[in-house]
Amino acid sequence: MNNNIPSLSEIIANQLLFLGRRDVQNQLTIIFLSLIVAWLLSKWLWSYLEKRFPHVTSFIHRDKNLTLRQYFAILIQFLNFPVISIILLDFNYLIFLSQNWTRGMISLSIKLMWFYLVYRGLLAGLYAKFSLKTIKYYHGRLLAPLLVLFLLRTIIIGVYNNIQEIAQVSPFNLFNSPITLRSIFILIIAPYFLVIIVILIESIILSITNLNQQASRGEIEATLLLGRYFFIVLGFIIILGYVGVNATAIAAITGGLSVGIGFGMQQVVSNFISGILLLFEKVLKPGDIINIEGQTSQVKKLGIRATTVQILTDNSEKIIPNQKFFTEDVTTYTGSDNLIYCSIVIGVGYNSNAQQVMNLLLEIADQHPHILKNPQPVAFFLNFDDSSLNFELKFWLDDVNRKKRVISDINCAILDRFTQQGIEIPFPQQNIHIRNN
Repeated sequence: MNNNIPSLSEIIANQLLFLGRRDVQNQLTIIFLSLIVAWLLSKWLWSYLEKRFPHVTSFIHRDKNLTLRQYFAILIQFLNFPVISIILLDFNYLIFLSQNWTRGMISLSIKLMWFYLVYRGLLAGLYAKFSLKTIKYYHGRLLAPLLVLFLLRTIIIGVYNNIQEIAQVSPFNLFNSPITLRSIFILIIAPYFLVIIVILIESIILSITNLNQQASRGEIEATLLLGRYFFIVLGFIIILGYVGVNATAIAAITGGLSVGIGFGMQQVVSNFISGILLLFEKVLKPGDIINIEGQTSQVKKLGIRATTVQILTDNSEKIIPNQKFFTEDVTTYTGSDNLIYCSIVIGVGYNSNAQQVMNLLLEIADQHPHILKNPQPVAFFLNFDDSSLNFELKFWLDDVNRKKRVISDINCAILDRFTQQGIEIPFPQQNIHIRNN
């Protein structure tokens, strides 16, 4: 490394000396007081508007169409603090200028506040246009961190002109290679933004598709999940190569630890491989209805280690390790299609007309709105039982969640219609003969 580059301790010592100057402290005090006053004034202004115009401000941040006045109210809420701050800072800047005092920090704070004003204006437009939940998610995870990084970079450039010099400072060595502040910064920040941006692109693609068929949407989600992990792994490799991490040393360490990790994390590795197989083979997709561990569930989210399912009986969610889908029997109701077969067996008295019974069963099935017409319902005369003639009604549904409700409706309808038609539904009978010796 260049011998002219100062050490980290020297840079910190120089900055402490800079902050210890009287003129710098005066400027920082004025900046701090201006921001406090601006914050109090902005809160007072918004509180006044809420009391004076409740019909305008009460509908802000709702997922519905906003009026022109509500758009204007959103702008006031988002921009009042930076606007008031800029006015107060400009006023103090003019005072310092008239007294010929040092004003570099105040000038820098005004510049930063203008950036913040543009940022808040962008947020106001996003919150007014898009879903509140979505914007809040990416505001906290993407937009706000980007703003903080940009402001920090601007502050460092304003206070310490040579940012490249700071970036090349090496606090320590790793694997006989110097680790610079630039490398540390990239290793911390780049993976975070890599994951967030990949997830953002994935959600945008899902929003664009907006398919109506759940099975097709499930296939797209599974494919995007594969793409997510591929690009994240590829991005990590590129980041490590960019910062100059010694690949030979990492390979040696991972090779030595692989045996121990293999034994200690056997279940984790098994679930990881099972998750990859599930994604590639596409035997499960988000939205599929399955039966596992004796419970009918809907697949909500496919993960690389575990799958989240929703139990349909009580609406609870269960996280199932992926290897269970390969070691246990799993019944899927939506593997190749969404059709669900249902069967109802009914017994009638021997004095009943078999053709009339089958016609009534088909008529009842045809009248139910959730029973499919194609495949059409069918009725069968099964057999002669000890005390009844047994018939079967077979029909199809396209939603497993309706199965119990539809069967209950059909049973009630059969009981009512058979009673009206005088068709007897016999109950088991036994003749007991008592013999006296």
